[in-house]
Amino acid sequence: MTTPAQHDRDLAEGRVARLKQDLRDGLVTPPVDVEAMDELVAAAHRLLDAELAFDEAKRRLADAELESRHAATQRAVVWFAAAPLLVPLVAGALVLFEVLSPVWLPALVPLFGAGLWIGFAPVRRSGAVLRERTRTAWAGSATAVVLALALIPWSGAVVCTILTALGVAGTLALLWRESRIP
Repeated sequence: MTTPAQHDRDLAEGRVARLKQDLRDGLVTPPVDVEAMDELVAAAHRLLDAELAFDEAKRRLADAELESRHAATQRAVVWFAAAPLLVPLVAGALVLFEVLSPVWLPALVPLFGAGLWIGFAPVRRSGAVLRERTRTAWAGSATAVVLALALIPWSGAVVCTILTALGVAGTLALLWRESRIP
């Protein structure tokens, strides 16, 4: 099923193709009188107008596709923000009740802040921003999972702790990179 923007673009593209063919057909034989030449000039002007309309229709289609991606990204990042918000929140409560050491706070606070930014900061309508926010959401979610694994006492907790520190730094770097996109 086509969208209205795709339909407009297809119509404009068909009109341009038809006008180009009409102009080619008129140029097969050189015009013999002024009326024939005026007809060709008028066809060329109609072609230029149709090409401008086609370019405008392509721009509207690109805007519609970007808007669709924007809406999908906004919905997705809210779900992706759940892990970077909830895991540090629960771990922070465990620190508050002295189940965990306060040493975890330097990882918990930035990850919680990143989760807030991922889920609730406005997403600008730019393809680069949408890609960066999606990458950041994935990085934040993966970091939250690794943090949860690091909090469980097992033999791989040290590796998960190192990966958590790297993940927090990576998530913050992606957020900083997103904020630098014009």
